Amino acid sequence: MVAPAGAAVQVSDADEIHVGAILAAKFIASEGIAPSPQNVRIEAYLQKVGDAVAVYTQRKIPYRIHFDPNPAFRSAVGFPGGQVFVGAGILAYMDTEDQLAMVLGHEIEHIDLNQCHDRLVKELGAQHLTMKDVDKIAVEPFHNGYGHDGEFAADREGAILAMKAGYSAEGAMRLLQTYVILGDQMPNTPKEAKANLEARIEQIRQIRDASTLPKPAAEKKLALP
Repeated sequence: MVAPAGAAVQVSDADEIHVGAILAAKFIASEGIAPSPQNVRIEAYLQKVGDAVAVYTQRKIPYRIHFDPNPAFRSAVGFPGGQVFVGAGILAYMDTEDQLAMVLGHEIEHIDLNQCHDRLVKELGAQHLTMKDVDKIAVEPFHNGYGHDGEFAADREGAILAMKAGYSAEGAMRLLQTYVILGDQMPNTPKEAKANLEARIEQIRQIRDASTLPKPAAEKKLALP
């Protein structure tokens, strides 16, 4: 059964959670992610930090944090329904738990701000699917970013989540600065990429300066198993 042309599919929280599980399973299969004792321990640590951050979300759905051991995956991605994947590549750039909390906060906010939900509704229509045949949904569109405004909103709200959980905004700023430095070493990096990163850093700096939350004395050491 396909969705009527032009009709928006109604997606409840339960529906979104169901689709998110399908998309997560497809991503795991496409990445060839297999459980190992070390991966399980790392994932448990990521989940612990994610749980601390997710306490402060508006949407009270289960947030499931996964570890992708692929070193070439130098980012993280959030899928509908609370599914978040963190790549080994981005973990390699981190030295504090505060940085991890900020990254998780960013991806969780893509979900909490309904950005993933709205994309799901859009993709169900574009792929002519209903909830009855949603197992056919393609995962690729959910790898894409959410544009300037969407990404800056996820940065802003994600930083606030992490700060409420007791983490320092300095972590996010330092991690983004790492990407600025890496970009400077790559001659083909577009100039707008650096400007965008610097604007993201400045936004977080302003959030930090305006916050009345207690500021941690120091960042927490990254405690990967």
